[in-house]
Amino acid sequence: MVPERRRVWVLSDGQPGHDSRSQGIVHALKAVVPLDVHTIHLELRMGLARNALRFLLNKTGRPRSLKSLRWFYRMDALPGGGCDLLISAGGKTSFANAWIAAVTGVPNIFAGTLRRLLPHHFSVVMTLEAVPGADNNLVVPLLPSTIDVPRATEQGEQLRQRLGDSAQAYWLMLIGGKGAGYRYRQRDWIQLARLMNVLAERYAIRWLLVTSRRTGTSGERLLRHNIAPAYLALACWSRSGDPYQPEACLGAAEQVFVSEDSMTMLTEAMSAQRPVYSLYPEQALPDHRYAQALQNYVDAGRLRRLALADLLEQPGLFDTRRYVPKTVPENDLGQTLLQRLGW
Repeated sequence: MVPERRRVWVLSDGQPGHDSRSQGIVHALKAVVPLDVHTIHLELRMGLARNALRFLLNKTGRPRSLKSLRWFYRMDALPGGGCDLLISAGGKTSFANAWIAAVTGVPNIFAGTLRRLLPHHFSVVMTLEAVPGADNNLVVPLLPSTIDVPRATEQGEQLRQRLGDSAQAYWLMLIGGKGAGYRYRQRDWIQLARLMNVLAERYAIRWLLVTSRRTGTSGERLLRHNIAPAYLALACWSRSGDPYQPEACLGAAEQVFVSEDSMTMLTEAMSAQRPVYSLYPEQALPDHRYAQALQNYVDAGRLRRLALADLLEQPGLFDTRRYVPKTVPENDLGQTLLQRLGW
């Protein structure tokens, strides 16, 4: 029997990391049920709106009108015909997700930290750590991602062929920037570039390099100036609009280094089942929740953490931290969500 096609609305705040999680959920569900997906972009009108929305949802009962939601959000028009499921990630979307679900009676999935919004507003709350007392909480070992391991392997081999040297070893460097409690000064970018040169020379590898919008113009300029071109096999500079294909780069890489500020890049790399090493600068002060998520990945055998300055000073430290990641269990997220939703 062919499953019924479901209409899904994905609420997006425009943050790449949040969108990646939402699309990971869509990807998992599409593996088990046909979907028609519509993305609805939204933006909170003011920062204090979060407190008002939290109070209204938690304390004043069920919302009855979608029109009043626009007092708090600038948002796309909702598609006609309704939907069967709401999906979102990131705190700014959580209130709209809960509000629309309350008015329409549609089941909903939220991936992220609730930040005092009561869990009963959602059909499924997806987190890395348990939410006390929430029967609808789904704890996952990795945040959702669209990375498919067999596809990454295939695309990685195609990339290696395009690069032209089948015997060459390639490592991948994924770089974010300021955020999540991490700050980068000029010397941090210079240290990172020098580290790439040192590791390339020491281990006879060439780099696949990817920056993000948070790397910034200054960060990219310092990296370009200080990385030896001979050690770069491929560079995807965000500011230049160079296309980045995550599965191809991850599939081609034997080792993956990620600036620790980017949970999205870390998640994608771990989902590809590659050895992943997070690098952190001197000014690294992640909050407790973020630090605990990193530690959970370390404890699970999926991540090694390295201080940028320490590794540059003693590159041999990499030999003591090199590892083979534990096998990620087969992804049955889609089926689990179907059961939770009662589909």
